[in-house]
Amino acid sequence: MKIAIDRLRLAAFGIIVLGVLLGIFNVVRTGALLLALGTGVIAITKYLRSNRHRKIELILPVGMAILLFVVALTLPHAK
Repeated sequence: MKIAIDRLRLAAFGIIVLGVLLGIFNVVRTGALLLALGTGVIAITKYLRSNRHRKIELILPVGMAILLFVVALTLPHAK
């Protein structure tokens, strides 16, 4: 389980880097969607690996990732 979470987290970091690169090269909507996906995955895996399970440590970062996802979908002239 621990190895699977580590691999998932590593893949999420790769998705975030790809999102930033796409954002730099003017593919803003796709970059923001990838950033939202990557940050959501990292927040969930961090919550699963922690010893303390406080709900706010999961709800706030995942909520922000969802809001970034919604904003990325509503961008008017994104390429």
